[in-house]
Amino acid sequence: MTLYSLLKQLDFERLSGTPGEARGREMIMAYLRGLGLKPATEPFDFHGFEAGIAEISVAGKSWEATPYGLCGDTRIEGDLVFLENADALLHNPGMYEGKIVLFFHSDRRLYELYEHTRVKAFIGISAPLKGAFSYSHRQKKSQEDSLFPAVMLEYAAAEKLRRFSGQNIRLRIKQKAEPKTARNIVLDIPGKGRDNNLTLLVGHYDTVARSHGACDNAGGSVVLLKTAEYFAKRPPERDLRIVWFSGEELGLLGSFAYAQAHADEIKQRLRLVVNVDLAGDPIGRNVLFVLGTKELLGYASGLLKERELLFSEQLAIYSSDCMPFSVYEIPSLNLARVGGKALYYGHTADDVAKNASEYGLKDVYRATTVLLERILNAGFYPVPRGIDDSLRDKIERYLWQSRLEKPELQWREKYRG
Repeated sequence: MTLYSLLKQLDFERLSGTPGEARGREMIMAYLRGLGLKPATEPFDFHGFEAGIAEISVAGKSWEATPYGLCGDTRIEGDLVFLENADALLHNPGMYEGKIVLFFHSDRRLYELYEHTRVKAFIGISAPLKGAFSYSHRQKKSQEDSLFPAVMLEYAAAEKLRRFSGQNIRLRIKQKAEPKTARNIVLDIPGKGRDNNLTLLVGHYDTVARSHGACDNAGGSVVLLKTAEYFAKRPPERDLRIVWFSGEELGLLGSFAYAQAHADEIKQRLRLVVNVDLAGDPIGRNVLFVLGTKELLGYASGLLKERELLFSEQLAIYSSDCMPFSVYEIPSLNLARVGGKALYYGHTADDVAKNASEYGLKDVYRATTVLLERILNAGFYPVPRGIDDSLRDKIERYLWQSRLEKPELQWREKYRG
């Protein structure tokens, strides 16, 4: 079965904790069982929601909007104010209190803006020529009184709504938020026992609300499936574990849950994470983000070029399931394909299979197998633990923004070498 034919089987919404996630999980596990493999699941609890609806109305006109995840049922009225850059709220605190703010961009997170100026609600404007983006509040905010109404509106609708700035408008959100359970899929492919090192291959199979997530990340999910098939037929020297995470789109929930549950094993024998997140663009650009050392960047780059795989390479963090492992100074290789129409529609209802292709999947799959085959079968394990000093501050800031709490870093002290 081709990569693209597998992707088409996942062409539906897979929001964490919903029947769509369960359907996606069963498809993945059924394929693995068909290969004679034995996948397992690991559940985790979180604050979830069903994809809801929202409506903005004024002067006899109305527009549909996309509510942020975790917003409950809401009916409010208030004066609309259009702030192209919502950072104005920080410069003039109190000036917009009690308003409903329509905005296009900001350099700050919404919760930061809300903490400084108690507006009634936020209406974000999506990028032009595409549907409304889907976002969610972070988990910590769901347990605080400061969880505020927020929606996203299509650009064309926002052009019309902004003309009513200064007038009283109505915002209605209908969305069920409640405790839920999601499940990671875990598959072990035992090595031949050369040593005790463990390598993880990971990717997320969940989607945002109202999106089929073909590029993000059915593409990565099927790359993992075909890689499992590859190594099932060619057992490696060292242990490989493949994990399909849920909850990535809600703040890396599945990978954080996994890292917490497997903390001892991570400290004792995990050496590298290979993460595949975004694939499928028919025309695009293959990229490799190395969250590790310059030496690892050079090593991975050389292996890919040796096999005629040309990836744009960066030593950088990557906003995906690699991040919880950086807490333990575990490096990661993050493979993706970007720049085309499939990713252009990411996090919208148009991220569907018809915008992806076999061509847009094959190089990411080949890169995954090339890297893992060499690393798992090397004479000495070629990847030491370690993360370049230039990335450490960025990791800390990212983890704070993802969890809204101080990260507990378990990094080796610099003076120990």
